[in-house]
Amino acid sequence: MDSKTIRQQFIDYFETKRGHTRIPSAPVIPQNDPTLLFTNAGMNPFKPYFLGELKPPYKRVVNTQKCIRVSGKHNDLEEVGRDHYHHTMFEMLGSWSFGDYYKKEAIEWAWELFTEVWGIDPGRLYATVYHDDGEALEIWRKIPGLQEDHLLKFGKKDNFWSMGDIGPCGPCSEIHYYCGNDPEHQDPAKVNRGDPDYMELWNLVFIQYNATPDGKLEPLEQKHVDTGAGFERIVAVLQDKHSNYETDLFRPVIEQIETLSNIAYEQGRDGMPHRVIADHIRMLSVAIADGAIPGNEGRAYVLRRILRRAARFGRTLRMKEPFLYRLVPAVVHILGDVYPELRVQREYIQRIIRAEEESFGNTLDKGLELFERFAKKAQKASGKQLRSKDVFQLYDTYGFPIDLTRLLAEEKGLSMDEAEIDRLMEAQRERARAAGKFRQRSVEKLGWTVLLENREPEFDGYDTFTTRSRLLKYATDSENSYLVFDRTPFYAEAGGQIGDKGHIRMQTRHGSKTFPVVDTQKMHNDIVHVVPGDIVQDVLKYDDLELQVNEGKRLDTARNHSATHLLHAALENLLGEHVKQAGSYVGPERLRFDFTHFRKLHREEILELQREVNEKIFRNIPVKTQKKHYVEAVREGAKALFGEKYGDEVRVVSMGEISCELCGGTHVDRTGDIGLFIIVNESSVSSGIRRIEALTGEAALRMMEQRQETLMLLRTRLKTEEGEIAGRILNMQKQIKEIEKENLELRSKLLSLDIDRYFRNKKTYRGVPLYINDVRAESMDQLKALGDKVRNKMKSGIAVFGTVIGETPQLLCVVSDDLVKRGFKAGNIVRGLGKALGGGGGGKPHMATAGGKDADKLRDVLEGAEDILRSEK
Repeated sequence: MDSKTIRQQFIDYFETKRGHTRIPSAPVIPQNDPTLLFTNAGMNPFKPYFLGELKPPYKRVVNTQKCIRVSGKHNDLEEVGRDHYHHTMFEMLGSWSFGDYYKKEAIEWAWELFTEVWGIDPGRLYATVYHDDGEALEIWRKIPGLQEDHLLKFGKKDNFWSMGDIGPCGPCSEIHYYCGNDPEHQDPAKVNRGDPDYMELWNLVFIQYNATPDGKLEPLEQKHVDTGAGFERIVAVLQDKHSNYETDLFRPVIEQIETLSNIAYEQGRDGMPHRVIADHIRMLSVAIADGAIPGNEGRAYVLRRILRRAARFGRTLRMKEPFLYRLVPAVVHILGDVYPELRVQREYIQRIIRAEEESFGNTLDKGLELFERFAKKAQKASGKQLRSKDVFQLYDTYGFPIDLTRLLAEEKGLSMDEAEIDRLMEAQRERARAAGKFRQRSVEKLGWTVLLENREPEFDGYDTFTTRSRLLKYATDSENSYLVFDRTPFYAEAGGQIGDKGHIRMQTRHGSKTFPVVDTQKMHNDIVHVVPGDIVQDVLKYDDLELQVNEGKRLDTARNHSATHLLHAALENLLGEHVKQAGSYVGPERLRFDFTHFRKLHREEILELQREVNEKIFRNIPVKTQKKHYVEAVREGAKALFGEKYGDEVRVVSMGEISCELCGGTHVDRTGDIGLFIIVNESSVSSGIRRIEALTGEAALRMMEQRQETLMLLRTRLKTEEGEIAGRILNMQKQIKEIEKENLELRSKLLSLDIDRYFRNKKTYRGVPLYINDVRAESMDQLKALGDKVRNKMKSGIAVFGTVIGETPQLLCVVSDDLVKRGFKAGNIVRGLGKALGGGGGGKPHMATAGGKDADKLRDVLEGAEDILRSEK
């Protein structure tokens, strides 16, 4: 039975026979959980339901979830390739009940699927229960075919699940399978003991308690079922394979590795490179398809580590050229039907991986060579331990992840001082933090005075620029006052949009006082207004204050924010679905939009993007905002930004059928209000991340006016029509290059026109003529041509020429043939003079060159050449 059939049978069993709703896999980049680098379990997307933050849309759900475990508590990286069943990316088959059925159904259905639908031998199956879960124990005892000694009790470590120290939790039952070759002599004592013959296949979690801070377990009003079955392991069992890598989920990739490397796969230790590479390319393909990009921080660095680890194992298979990207089609062939984003973005995935491979390949061989030197030193030492500073150098200079160096060390029987390495890494992070240009004091650390308890500010800025407000709390420091009001029109910085500026006005009997608001920041649910100086005593005198946003800047900001939504849609439409937002800045003066893409945009593409956004502006499409339940909004197609935290209720901003995003920012009423959109720059942020900067509204109009003024000036100066300006400038550039070439040739001829003048400044060196000349050469080639002519004219002697090319002092030395035969070498002569210039040099016996660092010293070096050479002798 192939893996596609097995996966579909699981879905069909719960969907058709047991009334579950099938839902697609969530991305491996968590969409609404910034606490996770990757989705590492099937339950991650359902955490809001278990925590009571959201109401589940369905009572029963079934799915297959892509999971990645490479960091934190759930980290299988070190085991990958060593055994046959741990993976960085795996699929978790899951069935879920949100306050519906419970233990009896979950247990009975799991057993029925295993034994009746898939025909797994009950004599090889084991069930484990939490030692205090008598309810589950009794249900299992009534299961037909489960042997009495195959029902086992375990403690909290193995059979109790919790989301954290506090919150939803409960006992679980696991189903294990004996995959050994001697079923007549099974040993139940080996279950949950790390024996590879006794493998966990399915975990049935019964969420029935809430863990309180004082350690108590309080019963939940609604009880849930959360089950997760390891798909790769189940496929291995049903295909009668002792290794997941022998199944059709991996075999096509391994066969491609065999083809590329011309090295056959083996199941033992020698097959570890094949297994690691096959596993890692699956993880990389899935993660990149879901929006991750290799880089230097967070999940981006995890991807880079995985890719470099795979590339290094490629070296053990004698593959030195980029090869990982060539395995992507095999991954798409295996998983593309169930996860169509892989098929859609195949080319993009390959481009990203290839670029990373090529970048790392340039340093990998040098790094491996350096590691061999470090390893030899360690092997000679008594402790057989790599020096920590050597490990850090491999990381810092050659990009070797620490776990890659650890793996290399283990292969040679060497150890590492993990604690000292951690200290070196932390010291580097501290240096990086100290070097940062921006430091923002956290308003949370200020001493706050609360005037009105249990009140949260209301944001009225979507509908007005002015409110009458009361002060809720305040704090001060040596520079500013920090004020929180009961209602405010000021938008606090979030989602890329900067905080509003404006002023606070207080009316007195003698007039009014006005204080500027220079920034607005978010602190939990508070909107903090930053005002220069200590104005608290003034504010406290009044119960009623007027808060006024700078209307012009807010409207400019709204134009730019709405334009980013149009730009995002246009990028996706023009470049492909792989485009994901990777950051933004929205202020009144400009907008900046970072996005995932594998190459620089062509000029034609930039113009097309600009045209498409302006076309949507000119259509004057209404911009609608709605409040919806988060799950409903995402299900209807609203884009949620990775890493953002959304609540139960979200704000959906839509522009016709063009754009629909979750966004709390301020926007125009219609796209026509944006006015005009101009892209002013497109650049690279990092590998796989591009940036577009643009202007809208009056700023765009001013840019157009400046460009028009420039065109009019060029038209007048060049005496040509606008459409011919570019061609005219290109022709002028061509003419200038031709003239520069002619001038260079003329200057070269002038330089060697009177050869005799280069023999006038005669000195001596070791009894032979030494001619020193300060010349003005345009290039080293020109200087060498002069040297050849002087050497041909010179019967016997040494000539030295000095010049400055660019800002660098350069020297040339030529020696006649008769002196070369006597042992005089131009390289030795010019090297001493070059050293006096702060550099060095060398070359052939008859001609050599040198360069220095200090052009101001050239004249002194030439005048003192005799003394310098005499001291070098």
